[in-house]
Amino acid sequence: MHLINKSPINGGLIMKTMKRILLLSSMLFLPLLASSQHSVTMDNTGLEASDAYHAESLYHMSAEWTNQDGESIQLSDYHGQPLILVMFYGRCTGTCPVLMQRTWKLYNEIDEEIRDRVQILAVSFDYKNDTPEALKAYADYEQLDIPGWNFVTAGHSDIRELAMLLGVQYRERSDGHFEHSNLITALDSSGKIAVRSEGITGDLTGTESAIEELFRTELQ
Repeated sequence: MHLINKSPINGGLIMKTMKRILLLSSMLFLPLLASSQHSVTMDNTGLEASDAYHAESLYHMSAEWTNQDGESIQLSDYHGQPLILVMFYGRCTGTCPVLMQRTWKLYNEIDEEIRDRVQILAVSFDYKNDTPEALKAYADYEQLDIPGWNFVTAGHSDIRELAMLLGVQYRERSDGHFEHSNLITALDSSGKIAVRSEGITGDLTGTESAIEELFRTELQ
């Protein structure tokens, strides 16, 4: 006489049934888990940058930007010289501080002979909160309120247009924070994109060399 629980056929069916139940349970649970993880790690991840319009000169933009000193700046002010451009927002405690550190590292690696002629433009997504006073406090906190560094913002449409031209993706969340690409861009003296560095990890040696060569050539 064969016992049911010792039958290889019935045992196999039972095991298959159990596996299906476990699989279905995991499929139902995974979206909840993924949602939970996404909300926790949001500030530590970035949206992937899109392709940029390399044929466009950004120095043709007519938008007016206001910096940390309340001064009005246009991209055309930089015509004839290269520029390092990064997009961020002041209340970001996740990737933005790291992005700024990487921007500083690229700047600091440029030869001292030409470093004082290098211009950095840090553009905030958060036009609602990043007033000139807030940008000044941010620059002071990061110890980057130094000659050649401008922290700016403008109206929503101007920020969106610049982001599109650079290939920076961003969107505002319901809590007022932003998901965004982590991208450092160098423009040549005509305002066209020459170098892009995406992400907040990895070796910057290649980017450092490319930016050093760009500035040395363009500032001769």
